[in-house]
Amino acid sequence: MTNKLWWLSVVSVLVAAAATTYETNFDNDDDALIDDIGEDRKGKILFPFISIVRFANSDCSSTNTMNGTCLARRECNNLNGTITGTCAARRGRCCVVSRSCGSTTNVNNTYFTSPGYPAAFAGGQACNLIVNRCNNMICQLRIDFLDLVLAQPNGDGVCSVDSLTITGGNTQVPVLCGDNTGQTIFVDFNGNAAITITVAATLATTFGRRWNMRLTQLGCDCPGLAPNGCLQYYTGSTGTITSFNYGTPANAVLSGSFVTGTRQIANTNYGICIRMEAGFCGIQYAQTGGDIFSFTVTGDVEGADNTVLGTPVGAVNGLACTTDFVVIPNPINTATNLPVGVDRFCGLGFVPVTSTLKPFVFYVVTNANEGAVGATPPDIANRGFSIRYSQTAC
Repeated sequence: MTNKLWWLSVVSVLVAAAATTYETNFDNDDDALIDDIGEDRKGKILFPFISIVRFANSDCSSTNTMNGTCLARRECNNLNGTITGTCAARRGRCCVVSRSCGSTTNVNNTYFTSPGYPAAFAGGQACNLIVNRCNNMICQLRIDFLDLVLAQPNGDGVCSVDSLTITGGNTQVPVLCGDNTGQTIFVDFNGNAAITITVAATLATTFGRRWNMRLTQLGCDCPGLAPNGCLQYYTGSTGTITSFNYGTPANAVLSGSFVTGTRQIANTNYGICIRMEAGFCGIQYAQTGGDIFSFTVTGDVEGADNTVLGTPVGAVNGLACTTDFVVIPNPINTATNLPVGVDRFCGLGFVPVTSTLKPFVFYVVTNANEGAVGATPPDIANRGFSIRYSQTAC
């Protein structure tokens, strides 16, 4: 009996020592220890009370501007990621996965950056990233342009110097260029086909171009999934919708007719959806205040004065909008509460309207030539649009 008690005491001491060692090592390098344990288990039996610690591979805050994914150290190393801190109560490592030219990824929350980012990229051979689905439960790729500065289009709105193209998905994405920092697009996967993101930058043009795109893969049951047919998807009861490459400075490149060029991108045709929030039944659209250029979709910006730009005098709608315009279904004049009777809007100003048609959708159309031509009213120095929306309570 005494011998038995003695042996039990010895075993208790060994167990306590092992547990203390495990806890200490876990705090110092937990994921490495987990990997070691996994290897040891193949050849020997460990103490039955030692368990493998698991944690969710969720987003985590990084020490830089990029968010990471919570992973074990070895997982991060296998992905060629960068560890920027700890997560999951120090059980995991915040891993930032970044890719550049000529790479392939199937990792959620991957960043696609220009070579040497954030330094300027001189250009040269086309830079592409191939994105494969994480698994067959993924339906959509969300692309956040955290920083996207490319050369402006030519004066007719064509991305002839720099261009961003996105192919392989089940969503038509227009060719983009210029200033698009802060924009977000949603691209549907076409089954297991990869989505290819390509940036072409002309080496002969010296310009401070750069990009940093965050690529998030959305599951088919994800609440943040954009509805079918929506290239962009906004949430929240209020927000601001801007056209691609919108900005107040004029394009310095002249059009083919030797007038100040446009910032509008040519050949676009896409839908912008706004999620209807709980307790709201309608949506109002108005030109962004304090910016006379915030709706300059067609017409001669340089030939108009401040009594026209951004006012109802400069607003055009209906059949007069044939080349570049936005479409708002079933609009009602917000001031008069009377139906507008047409759904196309263009010109150099925008009259506030309200719509109660669901879902909330805002369409954008531009033609192939955004510069002045003799056969149509001139388009000179157009900027595009910046529209503020606010949902109205039921």
